[in-house]
Amino acid sequence: MLENIAVLILFSHILVATFLLNLKVGNKLASTMLALYLVATTLDISNFVFGSFYQQHPNLDMLRALNSLLIAPFLYAYVKSVVYSDFKLRPIHFLHCLPFLIACLIFVPNYFMVDDAAKQAFNNSINSMPEQIFILYLVYTQVGIYILSMFKILHRQRKVIIENYSDEHHLTIRWLTQFLSLFSLIYIFALTRTLYTFSEYEQIETIVTLVMMLSIFTNICWILWQALNHPQLFVGINSKIEVLSDESNIEDKTQNPVDDSQVTSENLIATLENYMRVNKPFLDPSLSINSLAKQIEIPSNELSMLINRKIGQHFFDFVNAHRIDFAADMLSDKNNQKKTVMEILYDAGFNSKSSFNTAFKKHKLVTPSQYRKSNS
Repeated sequence: MLENIAVLILFSHILVATFLLNLKVGNKLASTMLALYLVATTLDISNFVFGSFYQQHPNLDMLRALNSLLIAPFLYAYVKSVVYSDFKLRPIHFLHCLPFLIACLIFVPNYFMVDDAAKQAFNNSINSMPEQIFILYLVYTQVGIYILSMFKILHRQRKVIIENYSDEHHLTIRWLTQFLSLFSLIYIFALTRTLYTFSEYEQIETIVTLVMMLSIFTNICWILWQALNHPQLFVGINSKIEVLSDESNIEDKTQNPVDDSQVTSENLIATLENYMRVNKPFLDPSLSINSLAKQIEIPSNELSMLINRKIGQHFFDFVNAHRIDFAADMLSDKNNQKKTVMEILYDAGFNSKSSFNTAFKKHKLVTPSQYRKSNS
């Protein structure tokens, strides 16, 4: 059964990786990094299918096993290339491959440079070999650090998005969070499997291995599903955008700090609200705080602080509130009774039904359909 699942995983991973490497549009770097992650994962579990081949080529089998040190770096590069639209690979990024190179060097004297008989003796007692124990510690420590780093990136970018964007950038963060959660689950299963490898409970190890393989297969199916349903997931944001709560960055980089006088703030708020009501910039699904700041001709940092500190809302919620009011007026207008909720949500500047329903219920406490029914 394990072999059959492994065959499905290998086939699906290679299929998706080939597709990603041949994409001519979109974020090519992100597609390449995701493809390399899938290839590295494929190599890591290929021994379940090609066990006899690896027995005849022990050096390749060891390289396959050490290849697991490249899985997390490729995934990390993928996350950064998706989150940051201006991310580019630089020579310093190749330092992420250093653990893999160190591991290869460790196995040179006692494995790669010895004869087949010595390699067989090494493999027979591999669980007690200091090199193997060190590599296991290195792999799981490395993956754990990368997982924490990736979740930290997503946590920061979630704050940036709600303060600076009004469109579906948050969909990307949600997808990556789900993706990393699945990856973390696989990591836990792999760690548990390794722990049972050093115990006498072989049956439990087999069960954990089966669950791990099913999780990997679920992961690739999830990638396919998201890619088919949300092709816009690979749109990043600029890495230079700062979180507003980091006041040191604001003080250093803002050339036109906001005037704290009550009169000035009230005037700016009145100007902003009047512009939103008359010109309706929120109907643009890709409206950002930078584009709105250019339209009303005030610095973007000043506008950001005005909305967050004086109005008391994030930019995302501020824009959505205007969109919801616009949609509510359309829903209650008898002239729009023939329009579907889907048509109205697009007219109001939303990109998806789920985000519209969530925002509408948050602001109006009822669903769009319930609101239309009670106000028609």
